[in-house]
Amino acid sequence: MADLSARDLTASYGCGIDPIYLFQVRKEMFVFVDPSGIRWSTRIALEGADGSMWPPSSWHLTEESSTAGQDLHGTFREQREVFQTEGWEAVRTLRQYPGATGVRLQVRRLGTSSIPLRRMAVLTGPLEASSPIPAWRLYRNGFHSWSFSGTTPVVAPDFGTLWGPLGAPMTFDIATPPGPRGVRRSDLVAALVIGERALILGQLTTADQFVKIELDLQGAPQLHVYAALDGVPIAPGEEIASEWIWVEWRDAADPDPFGGYAEAVARAMRPRTGALAPSGWCSWYFYYTGVRADDILANLEALRARRPQLPVDLIQIDDGFQAAVGDWTRFRSRFPDGVGPLAQAIREAGFIPGLWLAPFLAWPEARVAREHPDWLLRDARGRPVSAGFNWYRWLRALDPTHPGVEEWLRELIHTVVHRWGFPYLKLDFLYAAALPGRRYDPKATRAQALRRGLQTIREAAGEETFLLGCGCPLGPAIGLVDGMRIGPDVAPHWAPRMFGLSFPFRHERSLPAARNAMRNALARAWMHRRWWWNDPDCLLLRSEDTLLSDEEIRLLITVVAMSGGMVLDSDPVFALKPERLALWSALLPPHGRRPEVLDLLEREFPRILRLQANMAGPPVVWIGLLNPEDRPCQSELPLQALGLPETAWGFEFWSRLVQRLEGKLPVALPPHGAALWTLRPIQARFQWLGSTFRLPPGMEIIELEEAEHRGRWEFLREPQTEGTVWIYSPIADPDIRWNGKQVSATPVGSGIYQMTIPFQGRGCLEAWNPAQ
Repeated sequence: MADLSARDLTASYGCGIDPIYLFQVRKEMFVFVDPSGIRWSTRIALEGADGSMWPPSSWHLTEESSTAGQDLHGTFREQREVFQTEGWEAVRTLRQYPGATGVRLQVRRLGTSSIPLRRMAVLTGPLEASSPIPAWRLYRNGFHSWSFSGTTPVVAPDFGTLWGPLGAPMTFDIATPPGPRGVRRSDLVAALVIGERALILGQLTTADQFVKIELDLQGAPQLHVYAALDGVPIAPGEEIASEWIWVEWRDAADPDPFGGYAEAVARAMRPRTGALAPSGWCSWYFYYTGVRADDILANLEALRARRPQLPVDLIQIDDGFQAAVGDWTRFRSRFPDGVGPLAQAIREAGFIPGLWLAPFLAWPEARVAREHPDWLLRDARGRPVSAGFNWYRWLRALDPTHPGVEEWLRELIHTVVHRWGFPYLKLDFLYAAALPGRRYDPKATRAQALRRGLQTIREAAGEETFLLGCGCPLGPAIGLVDGMRIGPDVAPHWAPRMFGLSFPFRHERSLPAARNAMRNALARAWMHRRWWWNDPDCLLLRSEDTLLSDEEIRLLITVVAMSGGMVLDSDPVFALKPERLALWSALLPPHGRRPEVLDLLEREFPRILRLQANMAGPPVVWIGLLNPEDRPCQSELPLQALGLPETAWGFEFWSRLVQRLEGKLPVALPPHGAALWTLRPIQARFQWLGSTFRLPPGMEIIELEEAEHRGRWEFLREPQTEGTVWIYSPIADPDIRWNGKQVSATPVGSGIYQMTIPFQGRGCLEAWNPAQ
């Protein structure tokens, strides 16, 4: 199938960063020039909230200088230019680093009146390339956790929602909605792919403004990078600076195209990326708002009884315990004693208690909204701003810049964490703090309002509390949250459904669905362990009360296994079948590695994931193959393009197939199916080929020796488990022992032996030539 061709893969892997990065300064322009011939001529512009504009042509250069220096990102050559237009002065700073450039714009009000600003164009101008526009592609990053992210042709439209104002806040930034046909918009970062090159544009500092990247193809191509100023008034003599912007050319075939950008952001924003993240269980995707205290206790008991097999850390109570969204300290009748006693029971059983909150959201009938109407975010007419429609009601947003809200937040979080005893908080619907509206602090941008609220929560919760962001605009949360949901809600169905109906909702990109959750998990995999722990959302492993097929569950598990992100399940634990419990166990603990998404800049739903590690010298390569289509996929991939020699051993986890591969990796996937391959170069020695203890296979091996006459493999697995191991022996009928005792091994191919081993903790498998 053409969707997964060797030609596509070759174009997706094998090239590094081009060290050449050029720009030219011509009059008032920065001209970014790529050796391939792409040219982007950039100037500056300013726009008032009242519609007044200072276009690029109105700015005139009055002063320029250059210098050299060093900062967090390395040595640089700096170009500084001063411009003026009626009522304004601007300073544009460009720092050229090896391989990339940072740009910032600072404006100062020279006029006699205060002017509210809508946005400033840090970089704006025409884009020239010889490649035809229909062949261009755009990686678009969505505004918040649930917003669509992925690569599509530039001529495709931006994705909105059929729900209009009901679902808009939960889908995109309503201050900058999807553009008209011919205009593509991205938040925080974008990649424009032209031919074999990718122009990476991203927001380097993220605390103060939202940055928008806009490609306008309604006429001659224009590319704009805006810093949103949200109507903040600038008085005479005052100045305001944009965030720093990162500009970088990469090969489109780079397996980690956002790596340089992501690491630069990490240097600037000091993210929280701990060595471990909790793994566990969440109540939401089975019980939803109908959850009862007894349901939490029943699953607690099931997890305690299965702890030898499922060494999870966390039990998280999700939405449904509170009397109303916003009234977090009053409880529904299904939680007669509140959630504090549940936290105590969870702790006494040896688990971490977790709790769901939507701290910036309130139902209209909630006490916090009725008693403190001045705390609500309001529009220009004084009406409460809509935060969307959910739970069959219009939602309200709290203004975190209001002192009363700040005090209320501190008391709430202190109560939840330090009195009730929840050191893990899932913070949901965080976009509500960043909606457009009139704030108590008129000088705060929307990004600053969100970050201020998150800082209040972090201070009240303490440094040891694990904070998971959800429904959250990404940039302002860096450095404050430990984990981040990076996609829409998963669901027990493949495509979106509402009211039991698939049509016309199946093409929505941000509604809950397994397809949507997995697509975003792939599109944002590059953020993992650079900015936070990625949360791909929950596993759904149940066999009943689900519309997911076995193939779709395998695809879900494959993505979570390869992603290296957080691992939570959301099923009734006591009802899971043993084989599904074994799959959950094989994912624990999360391995934490970040995969390469080899076709990230080629298609909307990537198909090829790659992880690599060294195993006694020669590498082991894990390849996840995905088919999100409604039709089967048949193809093959060249082994050399995957980083392997022409011959390799291949073990496919789901089919338990072990085979010698010659030149190519076969691809045969059913609709919505997946394959998970473990590949090793063939050696004339004993070799481990595959096992079922761990996902991905082999990550349980902590030490090994592989030689011509002997093989030794040391395994470490905390869960009590039984699994199958496959090894290659260069001699017939080897002596094989597990922890010193001989085990029965079945020959399943030329030199390939299979054995089943039960163990917990540490174990040693040895094989040798009995004649030696």
